[in-house]
This record gives sequence, C-alpha cells and structure tokens, in this order.
Amino acid sequence: MPFCPNCETEYKGHVSVCPECGEHLLETSIDELEEEVVEAEEEQLLLYRSTSRDNSDTLSEALRDAAVPFTFKPGGRYFGGQALHGEFYVSEEDFDLAKEIVESTFGEVEEELE
Repeated sequence: MPFCPNCETEYKGHVSVCPECGEHLLETSIDELEEEVVEAEEEQLLLYRSTSRDNSDTLSEALRDAAVPFTFKPGGRYFGGQALHGEFYVSEEDFDLAKEIVESTFGEVEEELE
C-alpha cells in the first residue's frame, strides 16, 4: 500500500503524491524500508547525504541513467546542522563510478561521510 515517507500516512488506490504534504509516495512501508536499509548498510557504502528533495531526485535519476544500483534511506534526522532528505548507498564495486556521478552532478564530495 503506498505511503508517505514524510508524514507516514498510508493511502489506498492510485495516489502517487501525498495530498497532505506533497511528498511522492513509496510502495514499501517504513518498517520494511528500515529493515532493507539495515541489510543494505551492512553490504553497501555511504555515497551521499542529500539535504533536499531536488538533490535526491537529481542523483536518483543520474544513478539510474548510469545503471548504478543504489539504496536510498529517507532522512528525518540532522547532519551538520541541516535536515537530511536522505542518504544514498552503493556497493563497493560501484562506489568509484557512483562518486564520479555525484561529483559531476554536485561538485566535490566530502571525503569523510561518517
């Protein structure tokens, strides 16, 4: 059932955008996402912390265009004084290519992400 990652409301039917806050709906529940993220974090490296939905959408599209698999962990916390929209994780195998994509999209990436 589609749900809003921002306000965590579930919707029935063919709704794709939350009528309350305008966030794009996801098909997976928050609990399922958290379980997937825990597994993904154990196997993947942190690539990028996004502080805006626009940056998240731009990077998602760039990684998909380059056929680089990634995991996106929705935000909801603060890093460096800014609210996080989410974090991107990629496999060690894809990290160098993914980092090049981030740098060509946003400029230099922080070396120390943790």
